[in-house]
Amino acid sequence: MSDLASLTAAQNMLTAIAGKHESAALKNDLALASTAFSLVIQTMVPRLDPKFDLSGVDAGVAAGLNGFTAAITAAGTPLEDATSTETTVNA
Repeated sequence: MSDLASLTAAQNMLTAIAGKHESAALKNDLALASTAFSLVIQTMVPRLDPKFDLSGVDAGVAAGLNGFTAAITAAGTPLEDATSTETTVNA
């Protein structure tokens, strides 16, 4: 079984939030917890409700988290300085 896409997206979002302050040990811990949680969900959910569309919910949550990650990344990108492209006419 592979990890759920939503958990991978959550890891990417946490990495985007933490930025340079995230340590390698924390990344390893998140990956381990994500794998364990993914295995539990993929094992238990089909047994609890066989009709539940886990892949559909996973894809939807992943898309939402990827959107948040894109917004976080965009918010952290400095805007271009508008004054550098202007020319002075009456100087």
